Amino acid sequence: MKKKKKSILPLVAMIFALAALAVSVLGLASVPEDNNHLFDDVRAENEQLQAQVQTLEDRVAALETQLEQLMTVVNLQSWQLVVTPWTDSTGADVSFIATPSVYQDGVTAELLVILDGKQVALESCKWDGSAFLASVSLNAADGYCYYCLLTTPTGTRQLALMTPDSPDAGAAVYLQSGLSAYCNLVVNDWIEDPGKSLVLTDAYAQVQLPDSSISGQVKIEKAEVVLRLNRNDSVRLPIKLTPSEVEGSWELVIKDLQIPMPTLKNFDNLELCLEVTLSDGRKLSAFGVAWSLEDGKLISSVG
Repeated sequence: MKKKKKSILPLVAMIFALAALAVSVLGLASVPEDNNHLFDDVRAENEQLQAQVQTLEDRVAALETQLEQLMTVVNLQSWQLVVTPWTDSTGADVSFIATPSVYQDGVTAELLVILDGKQVALESCKWDGSAFLASVSLNAADGYCYYCLLTTPTGTRQLALMTPDSPDAGAAVYLQSGLSAYCNLVVNDWIEDPGKSLVLTDAYAQVQLPDSSISGQVKIEKAEVVLRLNRNDSVRLPIKLTPSEVEGSWELVIKDLQIPMPTLKNFDNLELCLEVTLSDGRKLSAFGVAWSLEDGKLISSVG
């Protein structure tokens, strides 16, 4: 039995296919140099597309940054109200300094001041590169309310700074009380010996210093109990006051203060007062008690 011979036609066909491929490749390799500009055009278009893609990527990054900024809640990191009294103490300039938690374009601030439910000032803040700054001039009064109107790309919010309800309400809120100073002298009991001495056995002296002054911190230069006879000074006794539990308040509880008594005539009048001189030049005075001599006896009139 004879074996069948394998056909070589498939092999020949493969050889012809390879030959045709070789001719094609050689044909491409032999493209005239005049067609090289086609490759340059394609390369230029590719570079333009890459530049456009980069531009789009930059825009997307910018949009993502803007979105992040819009989603950021801007608050006041810190702030303060600084009171600078006028020379005559009838009012003061209140300066507002605030640092935001983050600053971005479009963020602005205003200082709003309200008194008795009415707007008395609305001042736009300046941005100095690190903080918002504003200043308003206010007459002396108590009960001021301060707010910051903070405007961001997402809208405007009113932030309460300081009001009478604030636990730390100070001179900026109680501007009149903070600028004023006063003293008191309360005389409850005494022992008198006309012509010899007057002893205060139950009395109380108090001085309230201003929270603010054009000259800075105010101190007590001198405090005296003054006894006047018929409105003329008879005796001046210096006293020393100490700080009380109330900020800016000084006091003295008097249990045994002996005051020399002048010689009195019938219907003479005595008056006991407290006089205080402050370091800013102010002089305070408070009436305590008055007496008149009638038939050899002192008749009092408590103030």
